[in-house]
Amino acid sequence: MSMQLVFSQVLIILIYVVIGFCAGKVHLIDPNQRKFLSRLCSELILPFTILSATSKELSGSDVRNLLIATALGFAVFLGTSGISLLVHRAFGAGRMRTAALTSLITYPNCTFLGLPLCLALFGEIAVLYSAVMIIAFNVLFFTLQYSLFMPGKPNLKNLCTPAMISTVIMLLMLSFGVHFPVPVQDVVSGIGSIISPLSLIIIGVMLSENSLVRIFTEKLSYLVVLLRNLLIPLLVVLILKLLPLDTASKMCLLVYLGCPCATLTTIYAMQLDLEASLCVNSVLLSTLCFAFTLPLIILFGQFILF
Repeated sequence: MSMQLVFSQVLIILIYVVIGFCAGKVHLIDPNQRKFLSRLCSELILPFTILSATSKELSGSDVRNLLIATALGFAVFLGTSGISLLVHRAFGAGRMRTAALTSLITYPNCTFLGLPLCLALFGEIAVLYSAVMIIAFNVLFFTLQYSLFMPGKPNLKNLCTPAMISTVIMLLMLSFGVHFPVPVQDVVSGIGSIISPLSLIIIGVMLSENSLVRIFTEKLSYLVVLLRNLLIPLLVVLILKLLPLDTASKMCLLVYLGCPCATLTTIYAMQLDLEASLCVNSVLLSTLCFAFTLPLIILFGQFILF
């Protein structure tokens, strides 16, 4: 993969984010509108993005790769979450801080940042890998992680998200070789393509709603960034080295698993009054640093995997 292409895509991402930041600062998009756009993006546009992958014909190797990618997603999220829990409890962190840090470190922003970037770098295969990452993310976030936020029964009803439903439909259609008629496929792909600019503009608006100075004053956020943006992706590279996947698939999965902290963590932190300031600052700092950590991770991945 050309590093010139990587830097070009990082620049494009930054421009979209800056546009969203400016729109937020001049109150063209206020917090309520940003929440509406986030819901529109995740509950309407993302499902169409996922369904757009039904135009692809899956080979036997594609199916094998998707199964391996699914297992990798579950393994990385489970392993990271388990190690995080052990470390924080060993150092006597309280329940709320342990839950917040575990979520920040474990779960990456695969959708709003990973998907637009991987679509630009790897093409249509990125949607398939995004779908299996969504499965691993949602299953573990709304069972294991939710039980850390709210001790008791996991919130299984939240597994029935539009993204999960569309993922199941997409996998069934691919398995049975079913495709949309051309006009319908054009509409599905057209709506799905909106996700790249809109999701990045939303991130920019989110940044505009907070003081950039305050983002850099939360010391614990730097530990989160070190682990989420650098250490975990570096370990993922070593795992990918052992897997029977083609190099493009490995690099695509590396970008997904190397994404900054998921914004979903901040949503639950604010709803439950659970270390909200730490979560917001960590997510924003992680997102800002991603522009610099991503090229480093890709360079390391190319050195090890090629």
